[in-house]
Amino acid sequence: MLKKKYIKDKCVTCKQCMIACAVRHSASKDIYTAILEVPRSSYRLQVSTRKERPYMTVCQNCAKPKCMEACKYGAITKYEDGNVVIDQVACTGCWDCVEACPFGAISMDTELKVAINCDDCRGYQDMACVTACKTQALVYTEPR
Repeated sequence: MLKKKYIKDKCVTCKQCMIACAVRHSASKDIYTAILEVPRSSYRLQVSTRKERPYMTVCQNCAKPKCMEACKYGAITKYEDGNVVIDQVACTGCWDCVEACPFGAISMDTELKVAINCDDCRGYQDMACVTACKTQALVYTEPR
C-alpha cells in the first residue's frame, strides 16, 4: 500500500487537499452538494502556516499510538498496513484521543460528536489529498 509524503517546499497552502478530503468523506462525494450537507463533512488534515512556512497536520500513524491507548472504548485501531483509524460508530466523543495525540492530528467533529483523523482514504484506490495537490507537495511513496 502506498503512503503519502508531504514536501513543504512545494506547498502553497492553497488548501485544495483539505477540500478534496472533506468531499471524499462527504455523503454525496460531490463538491457542489457536499457544502450543503447536514452535518457538513470535515477534512482529516490541516494545512496552515507556521513561522511563514507551510505546515501540514496529519495523522503520523505512530508505532505505539497514544490516542489508541487513551481510548477507553476501543474505537481506534492500528491496522497491519500501519494506518491508525478511528471507528466513527464506536467513538463516544469523549475527546481523550484528541488530548493524547502529541501531533494535534485528531480533530473533534462537533456536529457528529466524534473524533476524526486521516484514514489515508481507506477503501479507495487513491488518496483525495494527493490527487488534488497540483503543486505535487503531496506525493505517493513506498512504505518504509
